[in-house]
Amino acid sequence: MGLCVKGRDMTMLQEDFDREDVRRAATLFRVSMLRHQRVLETFVDRMGISRSQHRLLMYLYQTDCAPSQTELAHEFEQSTAAIAVALKRLEKGGYIRQGAAINDSRYNEIALTDRGLDLVQETNRIFAAADLAMFSVLTEEELQFYCACEEKMQTVLQAMEKDELELPRVKGIHVRELIAGVGKADDA
Repeated sequence: MGLCVKGRDMTMLQEDFDREDVRRAATLFRVSMLRHQRVLETFVDRMGISRSQHRLLMYLYQTDCAPSQTELAHEFEQSTAAIAVALKRLEKGGYIRQGAAINDSRYNEIALTDRGLDLVQETNRIFAAADLAMFSVLTEEELQFYCACEEKMQTVLQAMEKDELELPRVKGIHVRELIAGVGKADDA
C-alpha cells in the first residue's frame, strides 16, 4: 500500500502506524508548536492588546493594499461585526485609522498609524528573538537538517489539505472513514 504525493509513491506498511518513534516525533512536533505559540502569545498579551487585534495589525502590516472591513472579515473567517469591534478598539488605542476609501466612499479603508507600526515592529523583534533562542540549541547542520525535514512534512500536509494525498488504511479502516466518523460516537 502506498501514499502518493504528486505522483511520488511512498510505501507505508501497517507496522508504520504502530511505530513508537513516529508517535513520539508527532507528539514532540505538536507540543513544540503549542509551546511556541504560547510563548509568542504571552508577549502579545503583555503589550495590552488581544491576540485577534494583534493578528489584524500584523495582517495590515503585511498587506500591500488598505483592506476593507468586509475583506478582513473574509480573510479572518469572522463576522463583520466581530471585526468592527476589534477595529474600534484598535482605533481607540491609536493603532489604526479608518477613513473613506478614495475610490469608493461606501466603505472605509483601514491603515496602521505610527503607533500601530511601532507595535508591529516591536513584536517582530520580540518574535525574532524568541525564534533565535529556540533554535540556538541546534548546530548549523542540525538546523539545516531540521529545515529539510520540515519542508518534506509541509509537502505532505499541503497535499493533504488539497485532498491530493491518497491516504492509507489504518488497522483495516481507511483514514477518510476514521475522519468522517469523528464526533459521530458523541452524537449517538
